Amino acid sequence: MRRPIVSIFLASVLAAAACAPAPPPPPPAPAGPTPAEMVSAASALDQRFVDAFNKADVDALMATYWNSPDLVSYGPDGMGTRGWDAAKIATAETFKAIPGATLELVNPRNDVHGGVVLGSGTWKMTIPAAKGPATVLVGRFSDAKALKDGKWVFIMDHASVPLPPPPDAGKGK
Repeated sequence: MRRPIVSIFLASVLAAAACAPAPPPPPPAPAGPTPAEMVSAASALDQRFVDAFNKADVDALMATYWNSPDLVSYGPDGMGTRGWDAAKIATAETFKAIPGATLELVNPRNDVHGGVVLGSGTWKMTIPAAKGPATVLVGRFSDAKALKDGKWVFIMDHASVPLPPPPDAGKGK
């Protein structure tokens, strides 16, 4: 007698389940930042970098970098570093070597490529002299910025100064 009751019960449960509406689909995964938001965040990061540089604030400047041994940084004054700790040491040495220097990004550009923003452009650095006119350097930069641990940071940074123009071929003739 129990067997027919169990069979009827199971058939009723299966029939009810078949007639029940399907559960709603799960909500979509949260979307990442839009390209415009990424460019805005990258531009704000550029400005924080310049502000920190112009104050010679090593800690504030290093807060713009990815705190990782995989960070790559090439300053205009050296052959580059790998890792956050090495970049911090190089930054402190740079600030000691050029006290009072100021930096300006002349024509920065930020372009979104997937989850990374690639930056490029030119810069102008003014280094005051104890006597006489300041030294002005003009160079170029390229960098990669990404969202790491909830904040936008440089994951690769490269600055360089172009070679001087070749001597005039007509000189000395």
